[in-house]
Amino acid sequence: MESTPILIITFPLIAAFLTHLTKYTNIKRGAELVAALGLIIPLALLITTAQTIFTGNILEYNIGGWPVPLGINLVIDGLSFFFCALVIGIGLLILLYSMGIYLYARRYYSLLLIAFSGILGIILTRDIFNMYVFFEILAVASYVLITYKRKPRTVTASFKYLIISESTWVFFLLAIAMLYGLTGTLNMDSIASQIGVIYNSNPQIIHLIIALMMISFGIKCGMFPLHTWIPDAHSQAPTPVSSLLSGLILKVGIYAIIRIFYLLFKPILLQNGAGLLLTYLGAITLIFGACMALVQDELKKLLAYSSINQIGFILVGVGLGSYVGLMGGLFHTINHALIKTALFFCAGIIISQTGFWKVSQLRGVWKRMPGVTLAFSALSLAIIGIPPFNGFFSKLFILRAALMKGHLILMIILVSGVIVTAAYYFRVIGTFFIPWESKQARDFVPNPVGPFEHVSAYIIAAGCLIIGIIPGPILSIIEPAIRSLLS
Repeated sequence: MESTPILIITFPLIAAFLTHLTKYTNIKRGAELVAALGLIIPLALLITTAQTIFTGNILEYNIGGWPVPLGINLVIDGLSFFFCALVIGIGLLILLYSMGIYLYARRYYSLLLIAFSGILGIILTRDIFNMYVFFEILAVASYVLITYKRKPRTVTASFKYLIISESTWVFFLLAIAMLYGLTGTLNMDSIASQIGVIYNSNPQIIHLIIALMMISFGIKCGMFPLHTWIPDAHSQAPTPVSSLLSGLILKVGIYAIIRIFYLLFKPILLQNGAGLLLTYLGAITLIFGACMALVQDELKKLLAYSSINQIGFILVGVGLGSYVGLMGGLFHTINHALIKTALFFCAGIIISQTGFWKVSQLRGVWKRMPGVTLAFSALSLAIIGIPPFNGFFSKLFILRAALMKGHLILMIILVSGVIVTAAYYFRVIGTFFIPWESKQARDFVPNPVGPFEHVSAYIIAAGCLIIGIIPGPILSIIEPAIRSLLS
């Protein structure tokens, strides 16, 4: 069990290498099998640590046997357990969806596994420079995945993401250099033990470091006004990659904000206004995303702006800093990851079978694809926050946290965000159920879609309903994460 943290990171990397070797075997769909095992084994290893984590303990691994603060330290605590479970679970569903599209695509599965390994490394490392290294591994894999179709528009979207992302990581490196110069260490726990003394003697330098990191992680999670890469990357990427970007990569930015700010700067975050700044940036983000989604006609671009909208809700909950706020923020993190992954799945199926990608072109889709239409409608109700779906409870927690803090304006913004979210999703659902126009019916040429795509979407839609009715198991996973943050 002591080696579990490093094994969780390395198994997807090993599987990424082995997918290329499957061309020398006679195993049917060997690349898909190896890719699935590359996530199933880490999931099994993570489950073995559950009892340790739920009892309030942590699991540490020092790479190379070098002790802290000299070596790189990997840690599984309540927060990292929660995010690792989220990443591996969503990753398996993305793989399941991909198996119906990319047959024997070894390069695709290899890149996908490298991306998963980078995400897991970001979550488990306690070395701040090592976090930067894993972010770069993830970035390189995601750049190539976006351009997997090798079309001009995907190359443009990926290049835009590359320029924006890499230019802002300079700020993160500068913040790391400043922290190392001030503390003489790169270990997050060692840095955290010295931040209080440094802040008392020189608060301006800590404020500068917080600002630099806010910019860096704001880009990754899609915080306004650092969101500009999201609409093109999400809408132009292949459907499973869009799900990866929205369902997981945006959540990595959320994880980094939570980990860095609550581990290193928690007193400053909760007592000196930084948390309030994060809260109102989240409020602006959710309103901006909702308003932009309201005017979109392209389905996948609408979902992309919806992701910005929902990230705003999460940032509000995290920024409030209370137990209830964190419960809502983390609960909505897993809800959004599940719902938006499945919504992109449904959008991919609809676009593939109709050849249309604009909402205004999709009248009467429910007659040709009733199952996918119903799944999309149920997932839309979930992301809006309508009971009995899972989005209701997470948004209720965030609203309650704002009420407990006495933020009346914030509550109005949150409710307005829910109303606008309902407006643009009901517009899409309403279009699906409008009678099919005769001219459009002649243009309808369905493409064959395998069962894997449908199954992935249906599994998540059913899961959203089950979580909404029985939220207890998910809340029990979130509680150790909150304890690790507020202890």
